[in-house]
Amino acid sequence: SAVRSACLVGIAVAKLHLSVIRNSKDHRGSLSTIMRIVCLGDSLTSGYSQGEDKYPYGAILQKLLDKECGKGKHEVITCGNNGETAVSMAKRYAVTTEIAERRRLPPKLFVILAGTNDLLAYPQIEEEKIVGALAAMVDQTAVESAVAVVCTVPRMPAPEERSPDFGLTKRRYRLNELIVEKFGEDRVVDTSSLDAFEDDGLHLTKRGYAELAKLVYPVCRAAMKRCRPSKKTTAPAPTPTPKTEAAPTPKTAPAPDATPA
Repeated sequence: SAVRSACLVGIAVAKLHLSVIRNSKDHRGSLSTIMRIVCLGDSLTSGYSQGEDKYPYGAILQKLLDKECGKGKHEVITCGNNGETAVSMAKRYAVTTEIAERRRLPPKLFVILAGTNDLLAYPQIEEEKIVGALAAMVDQTAVESAVAVVCTVPRMPAPEERSPDFGLTKRRYRLNELIVEKFGEDRVVDTSSLDAFEDDGLHLTKRGYAELAKLVYPVCRAAMKRCRPSKKTTAPAPTPTPKTEAAPTPKTAPAPDATPA
């Protein structure tokens, strides 16, 4: 499909807002031992609050992992674009992984939170198409020897209240049902308990983002057990070549040049 193909392209897309969340300068793990986790999403991932990106849940997730597993074992990368849809995010996925590969930091786990803007801005987009975009990203993580978990779309108190006949609420319920049906409860973060929203009735408060991180954390920990070894493994040591004794140089021959051709 077009969405699935889009995951494999887009390397030449212009600048990507990619911020690496490091809560400690103490990175004792080597490049080969640190597990990198990418939080991919929209403004709810970037931590948008009162007009600024202040409280990405990835930062709290980093602290939870450091506390439980020790510092230097995980690195959480927050990659949220305000206003982005799940469909456009599928195109950006390839760019995100390309940047990580160039830094020699291939992610092993993706947390995907998308669909809010699809529901809000594009009422003509069917819920099945949104799930299809999410599935394309999840499938691509498997190609990269990574694992993905998907979040349900949090409720939107203000927009849903304004929606005639609760149409937006019904669409969100339907989308979340499809997400659970498609990916399974063990790979889905249920966000239905979130209740700390800003005055816009859409974005979360500082406490709300902290609660989101706490919901994501146990699902991530379970998903880590399914992570496969990276495809990039250390090359085996070359087999030593048996040494052969060189023929003696005639005394009349000039001394060999030490500089290689």
